[in-house]
Amino acid sequence: MSIDLPNYRVLDKLGTGARSTILLAQSTRTGAKYTVKVVKVHEPEDMKFVEQLRDEHTAAGGIDHPILRKTYELRYVRRRLRVKAAYLFMEYVDGLPLNDPDFSCPLPRLLGHFRQVAEGLLAMHRAGFVHADLKPGNILVTPDERVKLIDLGQACRIHTVKPRVQGTIDYMAPEQVSLGQLDARTDVFGLGATLFKVLTGQAIQTDMNQTVAMHSLSLLGKRTSDTNQPVPVDLAKPIERLVEECCQKDPSKRPRDMKALMDRLEMARTILLRRRASGNGDSVASAGRVNGRTTDS
Repeated sequence: MSIDLPNYRVLDKLGTGARSTILLAQSTRTGAKYTVKVVKVHEPEDMKFVEQLRDEHTAAGGIDHPILRKTYELRYVRRRLRVKAAYLFMEYVDGLPLNDPDFSCPLPRLLGHFRQVAEGLLAMHRAGFVHADLKPGNILVTPDERVKLIDLGQACRIHTVKPRVQGTIDYMAPEQVSLGQLDARTDVFGLGATLFKVLTGQAIQTDMNQTVAMHSLSLLGKRTSDTNQPVPVDLAKPIERLVEECCQKDPSKRPRDMKALMDRLEMARTILLRRRASGNGDSVASAGRVNGRTTDS
């Protein structure tokens, strides 16, 4: 099936996801640009990806917050009463994801970005939803330093117990792997794991990424890509403690919610700025290393 968007002109292909294609489209009537996520249904099993579009629209469409990417409309294409495709029209954001090789910024500013993400997640949680798929690629920073949290396809109601394991292996909380209840502390884990990855280029150990094979059902052994000696990591102490607390296996030992995490991020940022001003910052804090690069300011 070709992609047909009446009254829209497709300008670019932005990427692909799980059974989805991400397009940049422009309205021929208003000139406004939109990100459009397209899912095609070839087999009955593909309907679960349509359900993810619906879940994303349900979560994002009901929350008006500047950090969360807005969704506007979900369209279905039907043939003989069967859904053959679904299009989700979303806010277009011109920004770089945190895992882009060209992204770099000073560490205190990065902590400010993460505080903004936590603020958006706090709004999600207060609305009754968990994001459940935090990772560097789902956080965009625009040229004017605005932050957007995208891809709510795994979002669900707080206290949901999912019927199958969903998420990204390097950022999944243990309760996602064990099919336990998900709540705000699930996103606390994901945001801590994301911060660690952005700062070090390494994945923090999770219950999923310690398997021999990516899709092993046994969850035993070690992930093949991690069998080599790990690269030493030198994190500023406030950041090291924060990541450790966020990524505790027991949810009760993590910061209790995003408000607590926002306070911790702001405290760490303040400490690093004071150390930098006094010339006593440690290596990562004073260099401002992000994604393996150094910045001067």
